[in-house]
Amino acid sequence: MSRHLTSTALALALLLTAGSAVANPWTRDQGSGYVNVSYQRIAAGSFFGPKGDKVTFNGTSFTQQTLNLYAEVGIIDRWLTATLESTVFRHGKLDNQGATQGLGDLRLGFWSGLLRRGSLRVSAGVLVGLPTGDDEPSVEGDPQANIIARSLPTGDGEVDLEARVGLGYSFGGPQSAWPLRHYVRAEVGYWLRTKGFFDAFNYLFEVGLQAPWAVVDRFWVIARFFGSESFAGDEAPAGFAGLGNGVTYTSYGLELHGRIWRGLGASASFAGAFRARNVAAGAQLKFALDYQF
Repeated sequence: MSRHLTSTALALALLLTAGSAVANPWTRDQGSGYVNVSYQRIAAGSFFGPKGDKVTFNGTSFTQQTLNLYAEVGIIDRWLTATLESTVFRHGKLDNQGATQGLGDLRLGFWSGLLRRGSLRVSAGVLVGLPTGDDEPSVEGDPQANIIARSLPTGDGEVDLEARVGLGYSFGGPQSAWPLRHYVRAEVGYWLRTKGFFDAFNYLFEVGLQAPWAVVDRFWVIARFFGSESFAGDEAPAGFAGLGNGVTYTSYGLELHGRIWRGLGASASFAGAFRARNVAAGAQLKFALDYQF
């Protein structure tokens, strides 16, 4: 894999739903790093219930906005890359009923490169979730407002652990028979939940495309298929904020990433769900700035 393709692929590695790892198979060299700041928004008039059926909000609508930070730094060439993933600010609102806001949860990750063979990379990581958000927001003196606040947590309230394996491969480009550049990324992970939550299986498949011609070679088009499958089945209580027990989704996404200047880049993306449980039934929009050094 060329240095240019490696660094660009790293800059695109951000999964958009709560609880999903964003690290990737290309571990970093010692001292190199990457920072991504993103804004996400979702608005919906219904949500996927615990059985997968769509349930309306009965005359109101749900809006959630988050400001997120992701960073990674190489500590030991190939063998150790550390990551940090944080919801710096989360605002959830049911129109004309109430809203909550505050710090979300934090996740720390540690990744190691298992295989480097040509353009093929295989890595394994462990991610630890810390409950820095509020899983039980409340409003004193107003029972009805308190019920609304409890339905809009900013965190899941648990320490969790995920073991994840990732595979990355790049091909094509001007020096090959196929002029377009591509990368493929696939990840699977087992998410060990606590606080009485059911465990989950996380997965991701992503394909990137870049045309190697002047001006347009600054851009990557990325398509992804991803999700989380909770083992709760129909046993989990209903929810819609995307946090807590029984959250399940099978989603698609499309992203455009552009290199602005040197290590600075920007991206815009959207995602939606084919099927889900306990998440809002609306498209998610995201805008991000990233920098690598």
